[in-house]
Amino acid sequence: MNTAKEGIQAIAETCYRRGIRKVVFSPGSRSAPLVIAFSQLPDVECLVIPDERVAGYFALGMAQQLRETVAVVCTSGTAVLNLLPACCEALYQQVPLLFLTADRPPHAASDGENQAINQIGIFESFASDYNVDADKDAVASIIQTTEVAIFDTQSTKTPARINVHLREPLYEFTERKVKLPQKQFQPEALANTIKDRIEAQQRFAYELADSPKKLIVAGLRNAENKFRDTIAQLATRKDTVVFVESTSNCNVKGCVYDFDSCIELMDTKSIKTFVPNMVVTLGNQIVSKRLKEWLRKYKPRYHWDIDQYSEMRNRDYFLLNNEYYPCITEAEALECLLETPEQENTFAHEWATVAKHAATLKFSFLQNALYSDFTVFEKLIASLPEGANVQYGNSTPVRYSNLFLHKNSVSVNANRGTSGIDGCVSTAAGAAYANNKLTVCIVGDVSFFYDSNALWNNYLSPNFRIIIINNSGGNIFRLIDGPAQINNFEKFFETPHSLNAQHLASMYNIHYYFSDRFETLEEILPTFYAPQTGQRPAILEIKTNNITDAAVYKQYFDYLRNNR
Repeated sequence: MNTAKEGIQAIAETCYRRGIRKVVFSPGSRSAPLVIAFSQLPDVECLVIPDERVAGYFALGMAQQLRETVAVVCTSGTAVLNLLPACCEALYQQVPLLFLTADRPPHAASDGENQAINQIGIFESFASDYNVDADKDAVASIIQTTEVAIFDTQSTKTPARINVHLREPLYEFTERKVKLPQKQFQPEALANTIKDRIEAQQRFAYELADSPKKLIVAGLRNAENKFRDTIAQLATRKDTVVFVESTSNCNVKGCVYDFDSCIELMDTKSIKTFVPNMVVTLGNQIVSKRLKEWLRKYKPRYHWDIDQYSEMRNRDYFLLNNEYYPCITEAEALECLLETPEQENTFAHEWATVAKHAATLKFSFLQNALYSDFTVFEKLIASLPEGANVQYGNSTPVRYSNLFLHKNSVSVNANRGTSGIDGCVSTAAGAAYANNKLTVCIVGDVSFFYDSNALWNNYLSPNFRIIIINNSGGNIFRLIDGPAQINNFEKFFETPHSLNAQHLASMYNIHYYFSDRFETLEEILPTFYAPQTGQRPAILEIKTNNITDAAVYKQYFDYLRNNR
């Protein structure tokens, strides 16, 4: 038996035909026909997560790992608004999600119906946003809208939303099955003409040849062997330097991974040696604020921002006021970089020398550094098991991650699309569910407690590990300039607390470990990473001191400046 609403059957069947096999639901009555329709489909896994915000991020983590569209379904009213944070993150991280939001009939909100708000268009700033009436629109029209929405998610790896108006009765059933037309949706031709593409490629090639010193910056992206191989070739050139962050998943020989430390070693006398003529940014967001500020001050002549999936992105990271769009693919850009004749200079050598100096100074500093977030992260990153998937929380964890080199077999993810703390644990939980790897979420205390509803579901994988760095507040505000100068800094910025995760772990039947010094941390880590009894996930809470943490972090960069 299926829902009697043929329009809803059409949505579910079209999703199935387009390859969607994972659907995350949050309970609700208005969305019942969608639940019924999807639950009838073979090989479709339906997950139920009570908190809509968690559901959205959980689906994000799944789609991030599977690299395929995951659907999210919720009921009407404010439930829909709770999906917006995950939708926004999916847009800027380029993760394919399809949101199906149940709605009451048009004008229900203005007529004073319960659980009714104006849902039309509320996703349009963050997703391809569509609206259908499951009871009145023709089935053919609903199928076409669903096809277009799914194509949007699959072609550019970005989210889409279909707002579905549903009238009562919601629980009518039928044996009839809607038939889809054999002809499937065909996408329109790319907007860029052949002339546009040729002109863009020629301009890119000319500017590369006109740039004796080239800098490639790899931002957030999935680990891909082909990309790594190409970057490895480019990193051998004398005229090219490659910057990688932990989230670039591209630690190959010759790349500069801790360029924040390198920038601190620059002095004004030698700065021109290190400033590139051209910067090519690849992948998604760049974590390093230092790099952006440095290149905004010492501007390169050219900047090309190349998107992995789209030909029309142009992020002006360095405020050069670019007047054109790239119109070239990542593959075309990389091929052009490889084919551009190498210029004889010492650009790469100079950067390699300063990177080696920074590594030596960091090692020296760590020998005498106090127990703190800085030294804890050095230990944690070195301890990550081979093949682990790491999900970094925002604020300090992802920043500390860039100071230390990760094993090549370790993959790194973080919600750096919008850089919010609101769904870090939920995303990691979804990622752990979707893959067979040990998945380690390293997160700050505020991020963890803010998103603790991530533990309220039946899908926590036994390969899921959460490491909480608990320094009793939002320590990022002690590391950046500005907030600490404000009266009542702790009250308004740091969110001080005396919470710990032990009772939460007990409530959700999760193994719990605690450490507040190196000796116990070294003892605990092997047991923590190992399979847990009862096939349950585990939490390791590491206690540090917020004042010491901030002091050691600042001492490190002072140490670099004093040893240029």
